[in-house]
Amino acid sequence: MSSNTPNLNLLKVNPVTDGNDTFNIDTMLNDNWDKIDTTVGNKVDKVSGKQLSTNDYTAADKTKLAGIATGANNYTHPTGDGNQHVPATGTSNNGKVLKAGTTAGSISWGNVNGSEVVEDATHRFATDTEKVTWNAKETTTGSQAKADAAVLPINNRLNTESLTSINLVAGQQILNATKNARLQGLKVQGRTLIDLLGGAGSGESLTGWTQNGATATTLSSTQKRSGSTAFKFSPSAGASYITKDFTSPLDASKYYVMAGWVFIESYVDGSLNLALRDVGTMTTRYNMSINVSLLGQWQFVYFKIPTNNTLLGTGYRLTAGSTGSGTNVTYMDEIRLYAVSAADYAAIGTTITGEAIDRLLPYVPSGINGVDGLWVRRYGKNLLAGEVSILTGSTVKVVGPYSFDLTTTVTNGNAYIIADVLTNTNYTFSSVLETNALLAVFDETGTTSLTGYGATARTFNSGANTKVRLYFRNDGVASTKRYSNWQLELGSTVTPFLPREDSLIAFGGVELHANPTDGSEPDILREVNGRYEVTRRYRKIVLDGSLPWTYHDDYSTGYKQVRVPILNSVTDSNYVTKFDGRSIPYAYPITTGDKALLSQGWFYLSIFSIDSGWGDSYTPTPDEIKAYFKGWRMYNGASGVATNPYNGTAGQTKGWVEILSAGNPVGVLPTTIPSGWTPYQLLYRLASPITETVQEDGSLSLIEGDNFIEVGSGYVSRERVTPSTDTGNWYINNDPSLYSPGGDSRLKNKAREILNVFKDSRVGAWIIEKAATAGYGNSRANQPPAMYDPSASYSASYIKLDKSPVPGVTGFYAATEKGQLHDLTDAVTEIGSAVSVLAAKKAEKDAGPWITPSALLNGFTGNQLSYRKNGNYVEFKGFAFYNVIDAPGGTIIMNLPAGFRPLSFVNLPTTSWGDTGALSPSAIGVYVGIDGIVQLSVPSKRNVLFDGLRFPLD
Repeated sequence: MSSNTPNLNLLKVNPVTDGNDTFNIDTMLNDNWDKIDTTVGNKVDKVSGKQLSTNDYTAADKTKLAGIATGANNYTHPTGDGNQHVPATGTSNNGKVLKAGTTAGSISWGNVNGSEVVEDATHRFATDTEKVTWNAKETTTGSQAKADAAVLPINNRLNTESLTSINLVAGQQILNATKNARLQGLKVQGRTLIDLLGGAGSGESLTGWTQNGATATTLSSTQKRSGSTAFKFSPSAGASYITKDFTSPLDASKYYVMAGWVFIESYVDGSLNLALRDVGTMTTRYNMSINVSLLGQWQFVYFKIPTNNTLLGTGYRLTAGSTGSGTNVTYMDEIRLYAVSAADYAAIGTTITGEAIDRLLPYVPSGINGVDGLWVRRYGKNLLAGEVSILTGSTVKVVGPYSFDLTTTVTNGNAYIIADVLTNTNYTFSSVLETNALLAVFDETGTTSLTGYGATARTFNSGANTKVRLYFRNDGVASTKRYSNWQLELGSTVTPFLPREDSLIAFGGVELHANPTDGSEPDILREVNGRYEVTRRYRKIVLDGSLPWTYHDDYSTGYKQVRVPILNSVTDSNYVTKFDGRSIPYAYPITTGDKALLSQGWFYLSIFSIDSGWGDSYTPTPDEIKAYFKGWRMYNGASGVATNPYNGTAGQTKGWVEILSAGNPVGVLPTTIPSGWTPYQLLYRLASPITETVQEDGSLSLIEGDNFIEVGSGYVSRERVTPSTDTGNWYINNDPSLYSPGGDSRLKNKAREILNVFKDSRVGAWIIEKAATAGYGNSRANQPPAMYDPSASYSASYIKLDKSPVPGVTGFYAATEKGQLHDLTDAVTEIGSAVSVLAAKKAEKDAGPWITPSALLNGFTGNQLSYRKNGNYVEFKGFAFYNVIDAPGGTIIMNLPAGFRPLSFVNLPTTSWGDTGALSPSAIGVYVGIDGIVQLSVPSKRNVLFDGLRFPLD
């Protein structure tokens, strides 16, 4: 195949492939020759000795070269000053400048110094100090940003209602507050404790206990946790213990905790036990662990009884005591057994330990105990008041508030104050001291020093102590020294003196409950729009002789059933305690005594004949049933034997004796309540919750910084009291068994602490004695005769000595100024409301006395039925009962006297209900005429409700 050459494009043939082709002279010869001739004709001949260049030499290039002068490339650089070359730069001269030398032609690289630069008015250097100063100057933008940042917290505080939530636990604690503020929005849930031992573990009585062992158990006041005595076990050899059987079994589906206090005076060998056993046996099922090495101090002990407990039989046996071959002296007190919730059961022994269990499950009196009289107190910055105890050989003379002279007759004579403290907390004790006057802090007994004597403030840590003894001592010889402005405060810094100023909020007369077995469905106390209210889901009532008891039935021998209507109740929701404190179980059907049933608005109770004295063939009247619930047992008065039942047969006469003492026989139906009587109690679930407004006492404020706060229960508000006198001072709350001058001035309850005494509703000038040995409890008050006003009315607010459950408390305080302003506005509104309430209470106080009708007519009788005039109204309270099943319409019940009659006929809607079968309340009406006749508007059932009815007089 033919091809072409790459440069001249000459045609070439391939002999192999083109050998047989026809030879074309033009294409194969002539055309190739023409191309060669043309190419040669354009060729520049090479001249000998010259080279050809690949560059194109143009006419322009020729012209340019022709313009160069002769000798133009023959140049010599001038020499001399100013004509030298630039020195080499090198890497080390980077950034430098050329600087002239001192001789001609000298030049070198160098740095420019500030002194080499000439400044003028517009060009000057700045020093480092000036730069720092200028850099510190704020820019407009920066200054605005800083101003905004500075103002922001203030704006937030003024424009935002920020609140800080708090949670307070039972007992004493420290709360740190960011500012002074009022505690608001308190919320509390109810709790209920029922001691299933019925008070048998109080250490106050051996009645009902069986003595065992070689040495009898006794009651002793030598060591006790509460009350007057404790159980004392002191076997010289063998054993000393007591047992008590309880015939109601523990519910295997519930959790229980048993606890108590033990004091070991001496121990040799053997065992100390506080145990639950099978009823009627000595088979131990659950036993408390007692540390026998802890001598001379009370120790708290407990054990947990799980669900599906292993106790056998129809109940359980409680055993307490000591065994051994030597003399073991042991005291036991406050033994209790409670049902608890699953959550509390799990926490006990894990997150709740030691004495915290005692605070969660305190020893409470027999019966049904709710959160009774909640109070929250913030102690003042100064934790000390003015009380001072005197040691032997010392005399204290009070010379003014927080000031006394201590005169000692022995070297280093002392006076002291006992103060409550939190464990492991720093405190500072200070006072204004004269020369050679000293302070010190010891434990409560005065045996162990927490900080030695010194003439300056004493800072100490409380360690394990809950009380400390604060000493004032005249140093050296017997002398008289003055001490003033004493102060105990939290922390390690002395601050300016302030007198004690506590802040307290309390709710006297308010009892909060919940399901006793698991704590569910609690009553709730909370603040709503500046007022406090309680939402109740449970109701506790005292089953005493004021209720409309009726006989129900006698199904068998040995017991009888009685009943009373209970409105707004849930069937089978009853928790009942007897007069001896023991729980009465629910039963349906009731087949024996000491059983209870709440059903269809009626509460049924079975009573053993040995308790009531009602013979099997006798049916008690309603008034005789009431007498039983007031504490009286019926008997055959003709026999003279208090235990012989009354059957109503020929030859028998009615008689009554006190149930507790089996003494003080009477032959007429008693209407009083014997001393020491504790009525039956009932707690039941409300079918519909009830919300009630309650009145608080006081208001609790917080101080900026640490606040020493205590949450407790047992507050009683302004209880009326009659002072007594020994012709010297007048007293309130003396214990008659210790000192009873001129009468009985006791409060209704033993007092842990009297807070205030009021004269005609105003705080009176009474001296309140704490830890008073002659007080009914731990406190009493006295007043000099010159200050006592026999015409005045006196009352006292105090905290009961008997414990009740103490709950946790939640709340909040205003953390910003806007919140505080809002709170201040609310407080003013609340004060106005309180003034209105006080005015209403004054009107209530000015109301006339309650009047019992002189006679009820046509077969009606009354239960606390009475009326009174209150302002422009006549109002009623109580019930009326018809003597048969139903009362016809128009039946006249009573007549109102002149001055208690309306100007025109009025109809008062009310309710009636029967006492057989279901409660079945019916709406009816009561007419009141201008002539004072009160009659039924329509037929009614046997019970007619007057409680709350009222009508205007004009």
